[in-house]
Amino acid sequence: MNRQIEEELFPFYALGALTDEEKAEVEAYIAADPEAKARLAALQETAASLPNAVEPVAPSPNIKANLMARVQADPRAATVPTPKPVVKRPSPPQLSWWDKFRQSFAMPALAGTAALAAVLLFVWAISLSQQLNQLQNQVADLTLETDSLQTELGTLQLDNNQLQIQNDLLQQQLQAQEEILAAYQQPGTSTIAIGDITGEHPTAHATLTVAPEATTATFVTANLPQLGADQVYQLWIIQGDLPMSAGIFNVDEDGRIVHQIDGALAASFDAIGVSIEPAGGSDQPTPDQIILLGSPSS
Repeated sequence: MNRQIEEELFPFYALGALTDEEKAEVEAYIAADPEAKARLAALQETAASLPNAVEPVAPSPNIKANLMARVQADPRAATVPTPKPVVKRPSPPQLSWWDKFRQSFAMPALAGTAALAAVLLFVWAISLSQQLNQLQNQVADLTLETDSLQTELGTLQLDNNQLQIQNDLLQQQLQAQEEILAAYQQPGTSTIAIGDITGEHPTAHATLTVAPEATTATFVTANLPQLGADQVYQLWIIQGDLPMSAGIFNVDEDGRIVHQIDGALAASFDAIGVSIEPAGGSDQPTPDQIILLGSPSS
């Protein structure tokens, strides 16, 4: 066993934080040592476990219907006719993004009986129990990973610039892990599941974890497809009929991102969604490009 490579480079390889030369050194080492390769794979699996803690949850069809009803009832959402042209004919009204969003999807109405409601509540209770077990397992995994990172941090010797850079990166990763772990463990914390509404990416999902009195909320994705250079993902916090941008982001090769947003923005909202927008983001979501959607009550 080459302890220098495994103790100093393996953790950074799993986090994707090595130079090309260091990465090549690790890959050459594991190519000649199957047991070392297995140990590295275990580290990578641990690093990838966080965004997959919650199974994909399909959003309730009622989310869109409820939001559309609120938009139609709010006088601010009414379309404004354009000025009359020279021929004195009124121009057709411009559609708001909510109207475009409504036209891009057909949401079937659900007529539930008391028996159906009871069945749905029972299934939902089971789902919540499963999610709770998964979150508890994730907390345990994060605790082990945090202990491992703390051990690795203690072995680093700050004797040159390269080690200093690696140490700073490891500290950032450790702090991020500890913040996420603290958010999951804080009493009163709520985690909202966000699912695919297009049917094109059934395994894509995300979670938003909101802790009481926290300055930031944590948004985590999994299995989102990577986009080209001319597109970005944009996160939207929707309050009533008003969508507010919570930032743009891209994902890694596994479709993952850990994105921090303003805790005040996430303190109260009716829905949260993710859309695909041109590079640089948009002022409002493109209706037919919204791919993930969820709400606190879904």
